[in-house]
Amino acid sequence: MPAFEHTVQLRWGDFDALQHVNNVRYFDFMQDARVGLVSATGIPRSELAVVGHFVAHNEIDYIAPIAMDQSSITVRLWIAAVKGASYELGYEFIDAAGTIYAKARTVMVTVLMETQTVIRIPDDLRDAFTNFTLTEG
Repeated sequence: MPAFEHTVQLRWGDFDALQHVNNVRYFDFMQDARVGLVSATGIPRSELAVVGHFVAHNEIDYIAPIAMDQSSITVRLWIAAVKGASYELGYEFIDAAGTIYAKARTVMVTVLMETQTVIRIPDDLRDAFTNFTLTEG
């Protein structure tokens, strides 16, 4: 299955004085894409109150600036790896022509919210992830 795609409509506030998307906004775009992925897996958001997903690590490689003439950007997101209690997400920030502006990675851990302890990824979540598991594009 292809990666999940989340389109971000760029707003005036996303741009900085250098007239390109500010580097910290990419983290917001990543979070928005992750929320969209949760919906796409079919797992109800109410389950997040039982098993939470915490960011353990984020990294971004900026390839080219997203200039002010761009009105939107697409965040391609996929499950790059699933381990015991953690999973890795891969991202690409692309425009309609396929230009890649950045690549990123997030390591998430699953947490039992009641006790705030890291737990093994539940089987239903592992199953839901299979629809979005692929290697970096």
